[in-house]
Amino acid sequence: MPARPLINKIKADPKKWSEKSQCSVAASFKFEYTDIQYRCWHCQTEAVFSALDQKHTFEIKKASINQRRILCETCWSQSLHLAAELNECVVKWDESKCSLKIDEIFLSYWLQLLVEQETYVPYRRDSARKNMLRKLLRIVALSIKTDDVKDGF
Repeated sequence: MPARPLINKIKADPKKWSEKSQCSVAASFKFEYTDIQYRCWHCQTEAVFSALDQKHTFEIKKASINQRRILCETCWSQSLHLAAELNECVVKWDESKCSLKIDEIFLSYWLQLLVEQETYVPYRRDSARKNMLRKLLRIVALSIKTDDVKDGF
């Protein structure tokens, strides 16, 4: 029979939770954190939300007590990097929309990032932005074809 993994336990201090979490039902019965095993939503590897990580997350960072991990540490790091790249695209778009709306490389890259983001989380589908980018890419493609016809190609 395979050995069961050791599950760590650490005392919880709900008084150190965020205000909202202190008002939750969990505040009246959560006295300890225990390691929580889960499967990463992105890469499907086994991962653990350790009792120590929970204590840090809920009591130091003041995250909601209802928060659950769905990504392993590696995928979480990659998703944060992806989010930063997406944010850079938004900033560039806000600064230079007129020139970027005909920049096929930029539009394709931004769309690729949005599609990739969906593989990391089962929510945050930015359908409106993806539809905008696809429409702009079609317009750029049509203008290239029109220019080719004008040039005799």
